Amino acid sequence: MGTYFGPDLREERPQKSVLQRLAEGLPLYNSKQLNGSQMKTVEVERVYYHVLRKADQSVIVKLPWLQQFFHGNLPIPAQNSTASYPQFPDLFPPQLHPHSRFRNRYRTIESIVFINNPDLFYIKPEDVLRFKRLTGLENFLLDRDGARFHTSVQEDESNGEFPTPRSSRGSQRTRHLNDILNPKDHLQHVNDVNPVNSPPYNGIPLTYSCMAPLPAEVDTRLVQGFEPGMIFLPSYPTMEEWEDISTATKSGTALTGSAAMGQIGPVIGLVDIGECEDSYLFRVSLPGVKRDEREFSCEVENDGKVLIRGVTTAGEKTVYRYSQVFEMQSRNLCPPGHFSISFKLPGPVNPQQFSGNFGTDGILEGIVMKGKHRN
Repeated sequence: MGTYFGPDLREERPQKSVLQRLAEGLPLYNSKQLNGSQMKTVEVERVYYHVLRKADQSVIVKLPWLQQFFHGNLPIPAQNSTASYPQFPDLFPPQLHPHSRFRNRYRTIESIVFINNPDLFYIKPEDVLRFKRLTGLENFLLDRDGARFHTSVQEDESNGEFPTPRSSRGSQRTRHLNDILNPKDHLQHVNDVNPVNSPPYNGIPLTYSCMAPLPAEVDTRLVQGFEPGMIFLPSYPTMEEWEDISTATKSGTALTGSAAMGQIGPVIGLVDIGECEDSYLFRVSLPGVKRDEREFSCEVENDGKVLIRGVTTAGEKTVYRYSQVFEMQSRNLCPPGHFSISFKLPGPVNPQQFSGNFGTDGILEGIVMKGKHRN
């Protein structure tokens, strides 16, 4: 693991494995230096089994034990109790590389990168020979795609429970993003809170905002005088209907949950989109949104769709600060609760080349490389 994986640092090129960094005596990095990327845990597992695909079964760790290794819980045999074998949290500290789960479908590890052709200057020649003898490989070079998509490990889609990491402080996963934001119920509580100073309603609001200039071929005379507005639906739409409505808005933004409950337009969810020759940039206003990775996610799909899920903390009726209690006289911010925001970039993208940063200023900024257009 320490030879083929390293931290995904913003300014480190070429990227170095964690063991190479230790051999060079490089200082420990901090969270601001990391890219914030996400790698599926199953891809890391596949690399391990790809490396050992020719090895004898006696030297291969079974998947349940490998998963214990990821969380620092792999037992050390009694005969080796005095030895010091680094486990995954020792190589990649959980406070810098937290484990999480997206949409209750797949587990991820934050800010690590796969290095398919690692530098070996620091490895003793006898250790290189031992590696070749155990694995049956001629060298350390791996096919990047062949390793990450090795088929002996299937993607885990279980209930999302994570073991408690041995060396983690504050990174336990007893409550997960998708336990809170399960797709089947992420619209469930939209009607629970009425907008401030507005009559009661029973519909689900869909906000449409003109975020980008109209395409050149569109006759602007047809839309003169149009302003951002809200559509109220008489009943709960199905997920398919919701997707159809969102897609029909083209450059609009669909908000659900507390994000759609602002007094005058969406208090959160305002989007700016930029474009250069090879990538797109987007910025989303998310004031009052928790930055905890366990309750916040940003996913980018191949077709350019961006889906953000999180929890708002502002807008509460009573605010406790230190020893003081404040009863709010006005409540114009989004009420506290779960929300989702979705919008679409102008074209297809490569989700594997996405990096994002959610700053303390409440602005989420993401950059994603453009993908190839399909004929």
